[in-house]
Amino acid sequence: MNRKNITNTILLLLLLLSACGQPNNGQAEPTSGPDLALTITAQAALLDSLTQTALAPTATPESTATAILSPTPEFTATPSKVFVTVSANTNCRSGPGSEYSIEGALTVGQQAEVIGKNSTTNYWIIKNPNGGGNCWLWGEHATVNGNAAGLQEVEVPPTVTPLAALAPVIDHVVVRPDASSGGLIIYLDVYFFDGEGDANLADFQLISASINTSGTIKDVPIAPSANQKRGGVVTGQWSCGTKQYDIAVGVTLRDQAGHVSNSMSVNFSCNKK
Repeated sequence: MNRKNITNTILLLLLLLSACGQPNNGQAEPTSGPDLALTITAQAALLDSLTQTALAPTATPESTATAILSPTPEFTATPSKVFVTVSANTNCRSGPGSEYSIEGALTVGQQAEVIGKNSTTNYWIIKNPNGGGNCWLWGEHATVNGNAAGLQEVEVPPTVTPLAALAPVIDHVVVRPDASSGGLIIYLDVYFFDGEGDANLADFQLISASINTSGTIKDVPIAPSANQKRGGVVTGQWSCGTKQYDIAVGVTLRDQAGHVSNSMSVNFSCNKK
């Protein structure tokens, strides 16, 4: 209700009160005197009181702050890393094959983080365990732990040296005692690459022995094959006899074009528990 309506209502009430106060004998009351002054004063006080009461501000209820709940952040799982180990010492190269330079090696007992793969060549791209950067690890002896399916496929880098100019390259040699003979026979598995695919002979040499021995190790022919470009293996054999001794054997590879590979030697023991 606005101020004007309130005032009009109060005046109407005062007129009614004034009318009720007139005598019933029909004689007019004097228009002045103490009684009139008291009546006017009382009416004025009543008017002021009613006006103040009507105009008193009404308290507005204070709004209550509503708590706003922050959304619970979603947990995002951190992708687990992929690692690789090897069952035989394996060189790590600048690309997939012997035509690429050796950048390091992953040995038995080590592990390295895998960051990519090339499924076509069966190579893993790993963090170089022997220094900075990345290198390519042949997957023949590799065991990968982790989500390898999520690894990125990496393109094969260009070669620096033409394949036709390369001699065979020995990657590593694994000493493998023959369990069926009780360890009397030792196999030497030679892993190699040949860019021309024409490696045809593994030349084994007895380097040294801790005792005099008449034992020998024979050369092993190799069948040329295009598969040698991605890796091959040839196996030599040493017969220990009955004595206990230590021995060192070396091996080189030759191809049909007359190229000779790098030499590699291994040490092993005969009849030692």
